[in-house]
Amino acid sequence: MNQWLQEHRDWLVDFLRIYLGGVLIYKGLEFLSNTDALIRLMEMNNAPMGSALLAHYIVIAHICGGILLLSGLLTRFAAMLQVPVLIGAVLFIHAKEGFMAPGSNLPYAALILLLLFHFSLYGSGRISADYYIETHKSV
Repeated sequence: MNQWLQEHRDWLVDFLRIYLGGVLIYKGLEFLSNTDALIRLMEMNNAPMGSALLAHYIVIAHICGGILLLSGLLTRFAAMLQVPVLIGAVLFIHAKEGFMAPGSNLPYAALILLLLFHFSLYGSGRISADYYIETHKSV
C-alpha cells in the first residue's frame, strides 16, 4: 500500500486541485445568485473596498479561477487570482469568528488559502491541461 501511495502521490494533489476548483466555482455561483448579500457581508465587517466592484471581482475570480483550477489550465495564475480574495475573507470576514468557535468558517477559509498558496507555488500535477500542454509541445 505504501509503495502504491508513493508512486501515485501526485494523484492526491491533482484531486485536491480539482476539488478546490469545484468548490470555488460553487462559491462563485452562490455569490453570483446573491451578490447583494455578499456586498452587505463585506460592509458589515468593514472590509476595505466593500463595494459592488469588489463583489463582482470575487464572483468572476471564483468562477473563472475555479474553472481554470478544475481543468489544470494556467494553474498558478488561477490560484494567484484567488489569493487576495481569500486573504480578505480570512482577515476581514472570518477572523472575528475565531478558529475554534462553533460554526466558524475560519478553518475552511484558511485551508483554502493554504491550498491556493501551494498551487501558486507548485502549479498543477500530471492530470492537468498544463501538464498535457508541456509534454506535447511541438519542437
